[in-house]
Amino acid sequence: MSDSPETSPAAYRGIPVAQVIPLKATRKLIADHMIQSHLTSARVTSLHEIDATELVALREELAKNPEKTGGLKVSYTHLLTKAVAQALRQHTILNSALVEKEILIFQDINIGVAMSLPDGNLIVPVIHQADQKNILEIARRTKELEERAKQGKLSVADVQKGTFTLSNVGMLPEARWFTPIINQSQCAILGTGAIRQVPAVRDGQIVIRWVITTSMTYDHRILNNGIYIEYFIQTLSRLLQNPSPIELGG
Repeated sequence: MSDSPETSPAAYRGIPVAQVIPLKATRKLIADHMIQSHLTSARVTSLHEIDATELVALREELAKNPEKTGGLKVSYTHLLTKAVAQALRQHTILNSALVEKEILIFQDINIGVAMSLPDGNLIVPVIHQADQKNILEIARRTKELEERAKQGKLSVADVQKGTFTLSNVGMLPEARWFTPIINQSQCAILGTGAIRQVPAVRDGQIVIRWVITTSMTYDHRILNNGIYIEYFIQTLSRLLQNPSPIELGG
């Protein structure tokens, strides 16, 4: 069923209406899911900026040496997905859900990766057991899910059992911080903005570094102390600033 705009001569409260977009099908499902999240979670968003200079260098190295990836293009989203999964190994409280009166910490780390579809809708396919996959496996799986999403061929299993969500808007050069909405019933979602160059002080000298902004929205009912987020971001920052521990190989 199409969500395409429809022209209409109608007016609303005396204001002429140029188009009417039916809120149905996928768009209606997404809207219902977002309002459920808004009404359920006690949301807090924590904003950070992480030095990504070494991450940029790693991606450039992989791009220049395709033999290391078997010709597969590795994106920042792939690298971030793996780094987040590894960080969650050390901060398992974020890989959880509040169900009735219990906090359930999941054994599997399944990262939902938000994707924008050509029709403007948003879908969140899941990279299951992302912490157990290397970068190339994550890249292949993400590419497969992207293609199936564009063709409308995602299965129910492809979008189920997520335990944490990543929303990367870094492809938009002016994107910085935002307030991502938690994918219920997860504990948290990490939003990442564009990687950009900024002046920074290193050893008393002003130098140019690459930085990435992060927006972490979490459920304060689960994390009643924001220090858990700070610890997680510290771990993620260490991985991005020294990405050699990120598991690349096959």
